[in-house]
Amino acid sequence: MNRETENALLLLVGVSAALITFSGAYTRYVKPSLQPWLLASAALLITLAVVSIVRDVRRGGHTEATHGGHEHRSGIVWLLLVPVALLAFIVPPAIGPLTARTSVTAISTDVLRRPFPPLSDERAPEISLPDLLIRIAQDSAGTLDDRVVSVTGFTIKDGARTDLGRVVILCCAADAQLARIVLGGPAATSAGNLPDGTWVRVEGKVPAGQSDSSRSFIPQLDVTVVEQIDPPENTYSY
Repeated sequence: MNRETENALLLLVGVSAALITFSGAYTRYVKPSLQPWLLASAALLITLAVVSIVRDVRRGGHTEATHGGHEHRSGIVWLLLVPVALLAFIVPPAIGPLTARTSVTAISTDVLRRPFPPLSDERAPEISLPDLLIRIAQDSAGTLDDRVVSVTGFTIKDGARTDLGRVVILCCAADAQLARIVLGGPAATSAGNLPDGTWVRVEGKVPAGQSDSSRSFIPQLDVTVVEQIDPPENTYSY
């Protein structure tokens, strides 16, 4: 690989990183909190590429890669730029229920329990599915007792059962997992009649007795309201 190819590849990687960050497409790959680091990396790569290009132009040199005393044609190496360029302009779809790596269903309550902060005083406070599952497993303050909560996710058919799911990423899309909770209660049939993967907002209560520390179980949410919604702009949960 000659200097021109190296500089072009470095510049294109930096520009691609900047484009997907400014466009918001980076949230398909990593958590939103990593945006400043992506911007800093893009700026550094672009700066290094520009400095290198300017230095080579001033030197007026043209160097081909050599090996064993003979030159290598670097034309084929320019093909490396194709996938980098495509990354900047073609955004892959977000990970969905069928492509998430691991499914988190059964949770163990044999963990260190601690009091969680209370939910807001509104009638059905919005809570993320991961937060709901963690509270069921670890909350010692009973913040879910007799409380109606709202949860957003997509429907997952599992035989005769319907679950509510959400793709969760801890750092990036490579560690994505599929969190899910069983839908029960009077409105569970309504959720089951929807196509698999339908985005919904549900209201319901967590049945009592699911915080027994002596067992591992698949948590359930008894729902009374199921409302079909459009998919959110960012389909991941964190």
